[in-house]
Amino acid sequence: MKYLYFLLVIQSLSAPVFAQKISALNKVNALRYLEKGNQEYNEGRLSSAYMSYKQVTTTDPTNYKGFLSLATAELELNSYYAALEHAAKAYELSKKKKDGELNFVKASAHHRMGELESALQHYKLAEQGYGKSLSKELEIPTLIKQCEFGLAELAKGIKNLRIPIAEELTTKHDEYGPILTLGGKTLFFTARKPETTGNNMNPDDQRFFEDIYQASWNEESKSWVLNEEAIEGVNTEGFDALNYVSEDGIYALGTLNTSASKEKTTSSSEIVEYGSGDPGLLSSATILNHKDLNTSYFEGAAAVSDTVVYEDETTSQWLVFVSDRNGDKTMTDLYIVEKKDDAYQQVLPLPKGINTTGRETTPFLSPDGNTLFYSSDALPGMGGFDIYYSKKENGVWGSPVNLGAQFNTVNDDTHFQWYPSMSKAVMASISENDESFNYQLFEIDLTGLDLPFLK
Repeated sequence: MKYLYFLLVIQSLSAPVFAQKISALNKVNALRYLEKGNQEYNEGRLSSAYMSYKQVTTTDPTNYKGFLSLATAELELNSYYAALEHAAKAYELSKKKKDGELNFVKASAHHRMGELESALQHYKLAEQGYGKSLSKELEIPTLIKQCEFGLAELAKGIKNLRIPIAEELTTKHDEYGPILTLGGKTLFFTARKPETTGNNMNPDDQRFFEDIYQASWNEESKSWVLNEEAIEGVNTEGFDALNYVSEDGIYALGTLNTSASKEKTTSSSEIVEYGSGDPGLLSSATILNHKDLNTSYFEGAAAVSDTVVYEDETTSQWLVFVSDRNGDKTMTDLYIVEKKDDAYQQVLPLPKGINTTGRETTPFLSPDGNTLFYSSDALPGMGGFDIYYSKKENGVWGSPVNLGAQFNTVNDDTHFQWYPSMSKAVMASISENDESFNYQLFEIDLTGLDLPFLK
């Protein structure tokens, strides 16, 4: 979808004539930088594209397409202040104030900054500029609903309940996937930092690979302390992410992808198990051996319910995960499978309504397996990914419910996990950090709250 949108952004490479004198050579060079940036962007080399677009605006400050493309790249790099500034500059330079692509980028920048009324205004102008068919393809009606939903939530005076976890460990790099175990005294999370194992970068997005981290709560200092011994030998030179850890800390599920690293132990992303027998410590990953779980498609972000033991001593456990195996029709969907007496049954997609044509990700099951939490970017919400839940009654999953402004923001909110025994939840969200935006870790105290999923 983003590539279709971006092609619309770059359809015309001509710059309007302004009073400011720009040499013909500079104009030609700016167009070359723009063409180079477009190629890099379409190849997924976002950081390189960003630098090329910067060259456009420096070489020819009257080239509104350069500012528009720069704002587009900055939105994907989570540089929202800069994106809003450069989208406004493109709007100022352009003579086509009702142009669909121009208003779409400006609306997106306002949306990410939480300026919902301005975002709504420009999304509606973008819808008029693009026309109904293309607007639907770009999901502008959904974005309009997100702004309207967010404004309605904020009008209620709802206060967001989340507070940061482990601020002492927070950096300007993405940290997400918080998992609490052992009574909340051990914290696992995933991060993309320069000190990643092997110091390798993903060739697709030119960012560092993921690694798993563990921290322990220090009662004396009242702070989290990183514990490198707990993950020794766990991380590879590829992508390593942790998605679930049992309450006793001896079993875990994660996602592993070494296809772009020298190990090449996987051909794509795979669901893996960890288990050392020592609470809070991880062993090296073992690929979950089941043909219908780890296919040639992307598979990952798995979580499980507790195991139920019935009177006849049969057992049942549910596992939910993310896959793009239906990628020709949708982006990523959620799938679920029952593990009955240690044997996996048929893998089934969760029903339409939970799965959309957009992206569903980071699922989590309640211990009894009857409440599903997950994030989606294609349902009415505040913006980006919002967190939803669905309850299963008589074997049927109900319609998803948005957790609302108590949990969600206008940016991506993901990795929600609920711990009834601790009356607490954790999540990750893209949030401001010294005028930049990146994924950070949060927790929510659920004590005394009147929330439907708690009943």
